[in-house]
Amino acid sequence: MNRKMTETKFLLYTVSAIFLLMMVRIFLSQIYTVYDTKNYVGIHSVLEITCIAISITIFLYGLKMFSATKSLRLLLLSFTFLTIGIIDLLHTLSYNGMPFFITASSVQKATWFWITARVIQSILMLTLILLPDRKIKKDYRFLSVTLGLLLASTFGYIIIAYENVLPLLVIEGKGTTLLKNGLEYGVSFILFISLMVALYQYYLDKKEDKLFFGLAFVFLLLTELIFTIYQSVFDLDNFLGHIYKVFGFYFILKGFYFSEYDKEEKSNSMSDQPGLFFCLRKIGARFVCMNIDGELLKEFAYSQKELAGVPISKILPALDAYISDYCHLSKKLQESVTFEIQCQDKVLLISIKPTVDEIGQDVILGTAMDISGVFPRKFNSKQIRQEENTNVKIVM
Repeated sequence: MNRKMTETKFLLYTVSAIFLLMMVRIFLSQIYTVYDTKNYVGIHSVLEITCIAISITIFLYGLKMFSATKSLRLLLLSFTFLTIGIIDLLHTLSYNGMPFFITASSVQKATWFWITARVIQSILMLTLILLPDRKIKKDYRFLSVTLGLLLASTFGYIIIAYENVLPLLVIEGKGTTLLKNGLEYGVSFILFISLMVALYQYYLDKKEDKLFFGLAFVFLLLTELIFTIYQSVFDLDNFLGHIYKVFGFYFILKGFYFSEYDKEEKSNSMSDQPGLFFCLRKIGARFVCMNIDGELLKEFAYSQKELAGVPISKILPALDAYISDYCHLSKKLQESVTFEIQCQDKVLLISIKPTVDEIGQDVILGTAMDISGVFPRKFNSKQIRQEENTNVKIVM
């Protein structure tokens, strides 16, 4: 199944969401002839449970992947969706018309849970996309889960215990209060900033996960705007707002789960590919390995972690040539170079090419294939000076 998000799809989804909202507002009276508010409590529960299930999925995925990635962003992601997942659950159980839960269900209690979850969600999601992803050495998963449970429990206790003294957010039959609208507009502003940041990041790196985030922010922004105009917690606007929330959560799941899953699949598949695939960065006079993978690693009895930061000349020590010399040549000529070296008991065909990584730093990408006994050797280290002087790249 093709999961790729493109600019065209992004615009199509965005325009469709806005168009649907316009059509509902235009034909509101006609739609009410078939819309039955008696069914809404059950429908609301289904929609919210869907969002809670997505929150749980993102939370568990972040915890699982942290052991491999040590990613600060994934840890914050888990904390975010654990917290809002619990608060959304409290919102669902407290919704007007639901059975008794600690205290009687009510509009005010459910609405305060709603706005609390949306404020936390908007702030943490903006932090999430602004935060540079980096690896952390210690395992903070237990602390993250503890803080998430503590934060959600604290807000849960405050709202349930002090429901009667908290300011009104909704007057049933009349609509939302000035305070509720102010909070929703504040959340909307944060979501709009998040949308702009996501699109700007996509402009810089062209990664499709940024489009997923942007699309999620579009739907969540429309959700917040809708929740400033409804008059009853059972009306059609409230229903449409929850539909848009489900789509917003779904696209967050796409951005953080499926994109990372694709990267993991690609990473795992690289380990099964013949030869080596490596990325080098020049540090001083040496070309140091930033990333390396491939089936040939097993034959050399190396692991990726052991080779990170190690000069390529030590990883593939040639008997009659130095790989770093070819790297210098390729970088100087700004052209791809293909050559053979004798490494241990193997003859390796190596191709390298200078390029720029995603943060604008010069790197060299390369591949190495074992061609022992397949082709006779044609080049050696003496050719480097000759090829450098004639400005001709080395090829087979």
